[in-house]
Amino acid sequence: MEIKNINQYNQGIGKYKILSSNAGVGSIVATKWGGFIMPVSSSRWGFVTAVTEYLKNNSSEILDNKKISNETGVEIIEDNRFVGFLKNTEGMTHLRCLVAIPHVSLNINNYCEINEHPTNIKYKELHPSSSGLNEGVFTVPALVFPRWFYSRKTFDFKPIESWIDEWKSKGCNGGEIKYFAPPRDPSIITKRKLGDPKLPEGKNKIHGLLEQVAMVLICPNGHISDIPWDKYFCAKLEQKKKVNDEGFDLFRYEGQQCPKNESGEHRLQWLENRSHSESFGTLRCKCCNQRVSLEGIMNIQPLCPGEKTWEGIGSIDHVPCVKKTTHEHSTMKWAMVTSNSVYYAENFSSLFIPDCYRKGDNYLDEKQQKVLSLMKDKWFAKYAEKHPGATEQDYLDNTDIPSLIDKADDSDYKVTEEEMEKIINVFLGADQEDEVGDVREEYRFSEFEVFQNNHISLDDSDKLRFSDIDLPESLKPYFYKIQQVNTLGISSTQINFSRVSMPQPMMKDDGTIEYPTRMKIFRESPEDVIVMPANQSFGEGLFFSFNEEKISEWCSHYSSELSEHYKSIIYHDDTYENIYQEMKHGGVAKFFLLHTFSHVLMKELEFSCGYPTASLSERLYFSDRMCGVLIYTADGAEGSMGGLVWQGQPKLIEKIISQAMRRALNCASDPICWENEDQLNLAACFSCAMVSETSCEKRNVGLDRRILVDESYGYFKDL
Repeated sequence: MEIKNINQYNQGIGKYKILSSNAGVGSIVATKWGGFIMPVSSSRWGFVTAVTEYLKNNSSEILDNKKISNETGVEIIEDNRFVGFLKNTEGMTHLRCLVAIPHVSLNINNYCEINEHPTNIKYKELHPSSSGLNEGVFTVPALVFPRWFYSRKTFDFKPIESWIDEWKSKGCNGGEIKYFAPPRDPSIITKRKLGDPKLPEGKNKIHGLLEQVAMVLICPNGHISDIPWDKYFCAKLEQKKKVNDEGFDLFRYEGQQCPKNESGEHRLQWLENRSHSESFGTLRCKCCNQRVSLEGIMNIQPLCPGEKTWEGIGSIDHVPCVKKTTHEHSTMKWAMVTSNSVYYAENFSSLFIPDCYRKGDNYLDEKQQKVLSLMKDKWFAKYAEKHPGATEQDYLDNTDIPSLIDKADDSDYKVTEEEMEKIINVFLGADQEDEVGDVREEYRFSEFEVFQNNHISLDDSDKLRFSDIDLPESLKPYFYKIQQVNTLGISSTQINFSRVSMPQPMMKDDGTIEYPTRMKIFRESPEDVIVMPANQSFGEGLFFSFNEEKISEWCSHYSSELSEHYKSIIYHDDTYENIYQEMKHGGVAKFFLLHTFSHVLMKELEFSCGYPTASLSERLYFSDRMCGVLIYTADGAEGSMGGLVWQGQPKLIEKIISQAMRRALNCASDPICWENEDQLNLAACFSCAMVSETSCEKRNVGLDRRILVDESYGYFKDL
């Protein structure tokens, strides 16, 4: 495939990968042309800005997903519960909706197929006078990063902006910047020609590519920067090994000027050392011929300047970049762009729960929330101006429900007396519940309760339908229930991201869980976010709820054996501290039991039914008050057309579970696997219990076949 102009920086990425662990905002994505790009802030995504502007211009309207979609050409994701969660926990107090990342493919010439896109066709039908949606509504913008390139012919080494200036000054391809992409070398001219008839002979040759330097500096707080190679060159000449000292102020270093160049700038060249394969090479000034070795470059630890490159080149964090613990100026670490430490995304997913399951009299829909806002910000505020020191109760004591209903009606919000009473309850603070220890556990527990407390779905929703199966006698001692989930919708988005190390939730002294805040995917402050990008997939699954009484008896009866067996897991890597704390809080043996059961069942479905485990996913419901798992498959995956639910029939699921336990007795790597004690994994490997990373919620950690089938203490040993 030939890439010939600026529009063809295009890198095809599936929409479900955009907000993933390796292709979200601020990540570094490898491209087809061999270089790297960085997706920019979601605040600059066309489909996000289109809906944001619409909602700002129509702020008084009740959210109408269909109308917004018709007007903007952007799909709106219906998930009020998820929106409410993000508002309450992430400070997005003005968040109104989630927008779906559009699907778009690249054609054989590497262009975005938008003219024949179904969304664009529908938009033009609704707006006959329009020429259709622009490409920005369908694509995610990105910038070239790292920014430093060198020529394989001249060895000149400089940032992409300088290469663009040289491209224009030399008149390469007529000086047209559109033919510079992907970054091309003005000094390398191939024999191939561009198909542009406007270019004269001699100016229509395709240029060779520049070589990108795949090294960056990353900060534990999420910042990322190019290595300032010009400053590094000067500092290494003058300061020698001091450049590698922790906290060296590299970005503000003012070195001596080049004595042989009128401008004073060193004209750098990148020279590879071909005689030493492990050496990075040498930097040399083309003018004064001074040179420095790149040996030890990976040891530099400069002070962090606070750059948020994904928000725009040169974007600096206005908050000083300091260490979270000591509040000292934070330092950066060297990394290759392909290193896992460059990007850790924190994603969050939500199971769609229709409003009919949402308990509590204080749940308000958007219309009621609009009236509540009027009551707080307008009606009560006006009363408080005339009556300083008045409370909310004082205001309500001096008004009545009919007059409040009339005020709402005057603002075009028609509410009933029952609805107004709910609004008043929330206005008086009745919705303020006791602080929970872990807001995310509480959120998932609300999903668990829907399955646990209902034997069949309450309505025929197109996003959630389920029903209990008749448990076979052999499974009744082990499970409270098994359900066939014929339809489910799962929404997911990215909350933030970090670098260097994975952010770890921390338990505070009051017992609540605090989730670390790192870099957000949007540019504005959380309270100014109106729209968030998300993905929503639909599928089906099987829900398993374990018998808690049986688990308690089992844990009590084999307490000494289980304690002895899991004593080694306390010596684990810091990377897995959050999973270890989760285990301790809900029960170590219970966690290993639930998680390993989930994996061996997915494996068995692969063996007996032909589903690749990569097409299946798990959703663990684990804490001190729940123990269950939803194994599901989503859009486009094998088994998403009724096949997985079919396996939930009593006779089939009984056979699948028993075969899974029988298969768990043996592994191709036994006895090494059976006797393994590898931090938070014991008897587990890819031959028996580990699955695809995309299928597991816990990074294949917390697995042990012995907890299921060990002849001494296995939970299913008698099955």
